[in-house]
Parts: sequence; C-alpha cells; structure tokens
Amino acid sequence: MAIKEPYEVPRLSLAERDRRHRLVREAMDRAGLDVLILPANVSRWEQMMADSRYITTIGGFGTETLTIVPRDGAVTAYVFNRAPFWRAAQDWVTDVRDGRNHWADNVIERLGESPAPRRIGLSGLTGLTRAPDGIVPWTTVERIKAAFPSSEVVDATRLIQDIRAVKSDEEVALMRRSAAIIENMIGTMTDAAREGARERDVYAAMVQTLLANDGELPSMLIFGSGQGIAAGRFVPTSRRLRRGDLIANEIEARYAGYSAQAVAPLSMGPASAAYLDMLKVARDAFETVREAMRPGEKIGAVMDAYVRVIESAGQGKYKWAHPMMHARGLGDESPALLDDDDLERFRGVELVANMTFIVKPRARGEHGSAQIGDTVVVTPRGGERLGSRDLSLIVVD
Repeated sequence: MAIKEPYEVPRLSLAERDRRHRLVREAMDRAGLDVLILPANVSRWEQMMADSRYITTIGGFGTETLTIVPRDGAVTAYVFNRAPFWRAAQDWVTDVRDGRNHWADNVIERLGESPAPRRIGLSGLTGLTRAPDGIVPWTTVERIKAAFPSSEVVDATRLIQDIRAVKSDEEVALMRRSAAIIENMIGTMTDAAREGARERDVYAAMVQTLLANDGELPSMLIFGSGQGIAAGRFVPTSRRLRRGDLIANEIEARYAGYSAQAVAPLSMGPASAAYLDMLKVARDAFETVREAMRPGEKIGAVMDAYVRVIESAGQGKYKWAHPMMHARGLGDESPALLDDDDLERFRGVELVANMTFIVKPRARGEHGSAQIGDTVVVTPRGGERLGSRDLSLIVVD
C-alpha cells in the first residue's frame, strides 16, 4: 500500500485491481452476465458499499459510489459529486463521473453507450447478511427494466460476495493495519477510562485515535458502561464512569475500507470472581475455535467445538450464545453465524485460507455473561490472530 500525491489516501496495487477484475469477469462469464451493477448504499457504516469499493477502491467518509462493470471494456464509477477528486485520488478507474444520486439515470446513461445487454446482473437485490431484503430501491430496478425491456435483470449478490469472502495477501495486510489501529484505540480507552469521565469523552478519544492513525469514518464502535453490563450500545451517553463499572464494547477501525474487530472488556476496579471465571471460559473457547480454523474444516465443526468448551466448563454451569463468529473485511461479509438459521445454512461450508473472521465467544452464567474476541485469519496452521494484545480483562484501578 502506497500513499501518493496529489491526494494522500491509501492506494492498493494495480496487480490487486487486475486480480479482482479478472475474478469478477470470469464469474460474470459463467453466469452469462453482460454487465454487473454494484449499487450505491452507505448504510451500516458503509458496509453496504463493499461491492462497489471492491472494484474501484473509491469510498470512505460517506462517499456514495455506483459501479458498472461490463464484461468487456472500462469500468465506470458514478459518485455523488466531486468526481475530479476521485479520478486523481485512485488509479484503478479512469471513468469516474458525477451522478448526483440519480442512480437509475446513471445506469441508463452508461448502458445506453453500448448495445443493449442481454442479461444484467444487479448486486444487492436480496440475501445480504445484514440486509436480507436487499438494498436496491424498487424504483431503480423498475426504471432499468423499462429502459431495457429486452434485457433480463437478475440477482448477482452471491456472485461478488463469494469472491470477496477469500482475501488476497494484500487484503489481509489491510486487515492487519486495521487491527493495529484498534489496539491503539484500546490503549486510548484504557487511558481515558477514569472515574467521572463520560462515556462520550472516552468514545471521542477513541475516534480521535482512529483518525490520527489513518483510519476512516464511518466506523462501527459499540460502547457502553454499567454495573455488570453484558453488551455495549450503539450510542455513547453522558453517563459518568464509576468504580465497579464494566465497559463492554465492539471496536472496529476502517482502513482503506477494511475493518478488523475486537472485543476488549474493561473493568473500573477489580471484577467479581464470577465474571472473571466466565471470561476465562470465553477465552478458552476462543483458543479452541482459533486452533480449529484450518482450510477444509467445516464451519459446523468449528461451531461444535465452541459449544463443547462452553457447555463442559464448570460441569455445565455455562451456556453459549450467538453470534460467535462472522466474516470480516470490506463490508457486509459472508458467512456469518448470527443465529441458528445461519448456523444451519453455513454448517457444511468449508473454510478457505485467507478467510477472515471476528471470533468473539460469550459464556453465559447465573450472574450474567462475559465476551472477548479478536479478528482471525484462516491458515494451514490454524487461525492466526491479527491483533497482538493479551486477551484478558483490562483493569483500571
């Protein structure tokens, strides 16, 4: 990754661009697609922009990008406005145009520059991990159909999601950079978490660290405090920290669009023996799952290993909980074990080297629950952590 003038933003290599474009066009050929449309949608901290950014590298800080990929010929990216900035800030796509959020008009304009396509693939129609009903407006689809009545419009969500699921070494390097930023943010949280400090104060300090280390917004940061709290919240409050509080969190740091994740609980003063025991069980489960994450291993078997560790701890005194692991990367990723239905759907899926997951087991007991986690990449030696911090409770006394 190089930082280049005139705009100092992260750039991926042209070799990485060519690899991705080749994989996508080979998949288009197998699916009989003449063109692939990747929609503009910045919901869920831009996680829904993953497909378009995968092809163009354009994104971050709320940039909306519609990308059109013909089976042959130049890729076209439509941004809301300020196209000259993005033409200069990246070297993957030269045809960058102002779209001003008229996405149906943009698609019709670009497709009208060539003979009418026989088969149009549209990603995001349905089946996304975090948006099962899809992210493409009904009006957009209807207008495309009306403009090209002889063309067939089909769902191409899985086509590009399956490609994105396995990361290149260059992508894994971006995930490592994200993990390093997260650990800096955890250090900032530890320094800022003092009695009397507001949740907002700690949150703001962590975001400042994110930006100072070349991370980008929006980036998910779930944060909450309280006595015996089990999970954080999406909105930091003005509540002031007190001795005996726990801070629960899920911390991401987007770098060039890629986000690792960590769960790093913090205690204001010594935690209870019951909580520490639950956290030890969760960490034991993390290590067991990490060891099992090898190419060829089925996701169901990995989940079964998690369940065995939790349910055997303390002679059955603890229970496990979803979600234990889900894919991480450029955005809305698959596979993800968010509930029992997902577990059944993905149970037979085999892990592949360079898949990346957040692994965050939770142990539930009579006195609450405890969770800890880090991002892991699948390797022949088992899952490799992208972070390096000690996976233990942070205590501020």
